[in-house]
Amino acid sequence: MTRLYAFLCLLLAWLPAAVWAQTISSFAPASGNVGTLLTLRGTGLDRVTAVAVGGTAGVILDKTPTALRLLVMPGATSGPLTTTGGAPAASATAFTVTRTPLGTAQQGPKLVGTGAVGGAKQGHSVALSADGNTLAVGGYEDNTFSGAVWVFVRSGTGWSQQGPKLVGTGAVGNASQGHSVALSADGNTLAVGGYGDSPTGAVWVFARSGAAWSQQGPKLVGTGAVGNASQGWSVVLSADGTTLAVGGYSDNISTLPNAVPGATWVFARSGTTWSQQGNKLVGTGAVGGTRQGESVSLSADGTTLAVGGPGDNNRGGAVWVFARSGAAWSQQGPKLVGTGAVGGNVNQGRSVALSADGTTLAVGGPNDNSFGGAMWVFARSAAAWSQQGPKLVGTGAVGSSARQGESVALSADGSTLASGGNDSNTFYANTWVFARSGAAWSQQGPKLFGAVPISLPVSASKNVSVALSADGTTLAVGGPGDNISGIGATWVFSAASSPLAARAGAGPQARARFFPNPVAGQLTVAGGPSTGSLRLLDGLGRTVLTSAYRDGQPLDLPALPAGLYWLQLDQQAPRPLLKR
Repeated sequence: MTRLYAFLCLLLAWLPAAVWAQTISSFAPASGNVGTLLTLRGTGLDRVTAVAVGGTAGVILDKTPTALRLLVMPGATSGPLTTTGGAPAASATAFTVTRTPLGTAQQGPKLVGTGAVGGAKQGHSVALSADGNTLAVGGYEDNTFSGAVWVFVRSGTGWSQQGPKLVGTGAVGNASQGHSVALSADGNTLAVGGYGDSPTGAVWVFARSGAAWSQQGPKLVGTGAVGNASQGWSVVLSADGTTLAVGGYSDNISTLPNAVPGATWVFARSGTTWSQQGNKLVGTGAVGGTRQGESVSLSADGTTLAVGGPGDNNRGGAVWVFARSGAAWSQQGPKLVGTGAVGGNVNQGRSVALSADGTTLAVGGPNDNSFGGAMWVFARSAAAWSQQGPKLVGTGAVGSSARQGESVALSADGSTLASGGNDSNTFYANTWVFARSGAAWSQQGPKLFGAVPISLPVSASKNVSVALSADGTTLAVGGPGDNISGIGATWVFSAASSPLAARAGAGPQARARFFPNPVAGQLTVAGGPSTGSLRLLDGLGRTVLTSAYRDGQPLDLPALPAGLYWLQLDQQAPRPLLKR
């Protein structure tokens, strides 16, 4: 036996390195933003431990001997793909890192899932896969607060519902499933929070195989909760879907009846089995009832966790950051509070978002400046966080209660920030988009709002939720108050063409205005060219009127149902017109 063992060792030592080598025969796509999902083809890829794009390691989502999927991470530059683990391999061609801005065109009509029972409040929560082709929409009031989730998939520029609505099993009471949702980068793992599940809230995980979704194991309930913790108020998944963070903002309310400390639980998946990782997390330095866990966000690799506590310090709000080493979590520095806040009831931490590498953090404070709202951005250097520039406030808000920062989302590279708000113009779900150049942030274009093809009254902007694809080119906006019955809806914006696509133009048409708005019978266009053409579209992007106009002369509108329409003057971007 000893001689045989020695012979085998000698034989292994003689084997050529090629036996253990990997090869990369191809990869797709050939170019894309940071946050792009890459699929590698080759041999021996199951032995790969890391893949770098232009020298920067990506996050491996899954691998087999012949295929590997990878998320391109911040810092990546154009260059070949290189592997480590076994004998290294390199691609023959380079991946080209591009920068494609977020499109501001609405992509198709609003999305409303089928099978809803009552006022579902669809769009209270939304989540996108990294490539933006899978969208999860939560409706926590469906079927008298039982709650449900709808999944939509994109093919080209068209969206369709994938299967029936999802409702997790084992719920107790009015679980409010769908109050929060999260997707893995590939869109195949879905976490659903149900904070109302008795007695402490719970989370359900679903997995997709092909186009079919199924629940993965029993509902998850973190240990150590004190009282009605509201676990599942917020949820987030790592890129590979193996780490799950769950916020429970009302944990420990029973021992502090006048305050709500809150907590966060982390779960890890091995195979298809989930288990809690360590004890619940509660940040230090809190003042009063913090509501920690009202919002949560993870870096792509699941090692950095941001937790919002908007109730801290008499509702001024704060954010805590935790870092994982192995399976142990620890707080990283003191709590974060943005400067420049106006008023005491700012609610910083109502929403949080991390970049893929965990070095950029966006924080929403919707009550800043008497409910006008604002966003703060922090950047991490080593283990130290600092505020990056002044607070951000989008322009074009109607009224004083825009509540900007009600929700926030970041692209993978942290250079695109989307913020949803409850604009005082209650007919729209409004979103502001900001872009970073160096360390400076600036608003990108006017605020965005989805077309609402129904009669008033509508409050689509209530509790607006937003989600960005990892590459920052697709934006989902949830409006749970859409439709007088509260069914809710979701809108998607992208660079793809649609009936509502904005068109470039800086001629005299861009200066034209129309009035009155709202309008009953006659509409006047003035301030533009002497003559022109107009097009009136309904909320689905369908043309209901085409006509020529003369500057300053009233135009009779046809008898149309009351509601919101879109008026396009010549080749300019459509603008909202309310028909009485």
